[in-house]
Amino acid sequence: MKSSSEAIDEIRLRHGFMLVGELLELSRTGNSVFDPYSTLIAQGVEIGRDNAIYPGVTILRDSTSSCTLGSGNTLWPSTLIISVDGGSVEIGDGNSIGPGGTQIKANRPGAHIAIGSRTRLLNGPEILGGTTVSDGCQVLGAIVVQSTRLDGGADHSAPDPDWRGAVLKGFGIARGLRLGRGDVLNGSGQFHQAAVERQRAYHPDAPKLDGM
Repeated sequence: MKSSSEAIDEIRLRHGFMLVGELLELSRTGNSVFDPYSTLIAQGVEIGRDNAIYPGVTILRDSTSSCTLGSGNTLWPSTLIISVDGGSVEIGDGNSIGPGGTQIKANRPGAHIAIGSRTRLLNGPEILGGTTVSDGCQVLGAIVVQSTRLDGGADHSAPDPDWRGAVLKGFGIARGLRLGRGDVLNGSGQFHQAAVERQRAYHPDAPKLDGM
């Protein structure tokens, strides 16, 4: 009779997921998988170093697709990343994905989602292919983001908001948009009806820095 661990690994293997022992082996490169029994990561996902992967994270990938996770990222509980049916997902370094549930889905042929470094994707966004969230950008809220590009910059802690990556915040659908560095779009429903603002409008006393 199989043990519980053997039965769990058999099911994981059948569906293309890493075995529990393989998840634990990720610690050799500084990765922390806090609960390997509630974490599902597909075979063939490329994973860097020093990532923090919380319980309930799922990363799906099939043999027609690619998925890369860089280093120093935090994947909070209920994060879902899907790269199937010829899609691809690339995630850089130092990102905070979640909390509040974040979905990143490249689930059709040619769909490509690129997440840069030092981004924040919080409170329930759904990122669909092809979308680019460049360095330092933020998506804050239950927003469906599709075929959109957010231009990069410094992260949210930079003193001059004009140098920060673009921000989407609020709730609703953001489709076919492009925001520049230092821009923010605060939407409720259809984002194309909202006015693009400068982040400085929310931080009027912030310093103005040259050559950052």
